[in-house]
Amino acid sequence: MKTVYLSLLSAAVISSGLFVAHPTFAEEKNPKSEKSSKKKSAFFPFRGEVKSVDSEKSVLTLPGAKGKPDRVFILVDNAKLTLDGEKAKLGDIKAGMYVGGRAKRISETKVEAHTVNVKSKAPERKKPTKKKDA
Repeated sequence: MKTVYLSLLSAAVISSGLFVAHPTFAEEKNPKSEKSSKKKSAFFPFRGEVKSVDSEKSVLTLPGAKGKPDRVFILVDNAKLTLDGEKAKLGDIKAGMYVGGRAKRISETKVEAHTVNVKSKAPERKKPTKKKDA
């Protein structure tokens, strides 16, 4: 009787080790998160003050951060362009206006702008409110 229990116990231990080590069961225990399986979008947002506009080349330039080069955006042919909420042309945009939009990096040095929203006045910045101590 002892040998029967001992052989059953050893079989159970061996099979449980195989059960846990099997790759199919390991995948179920550690499923990949949905974020890691999704592809990251090539588009990114941009905003800032317009430094210069070249209507002939369809280029919009914004100043870079301290110590960084200017940000140059090439407008695609079918770019959505608005000025204060109204449909606009690139020639309507002047230096000093504020712009925000959506762009896509096409190479190390080239960036295409697909959506450009321009405001003639600087947008109001919300100041953080201080918490009152109770």
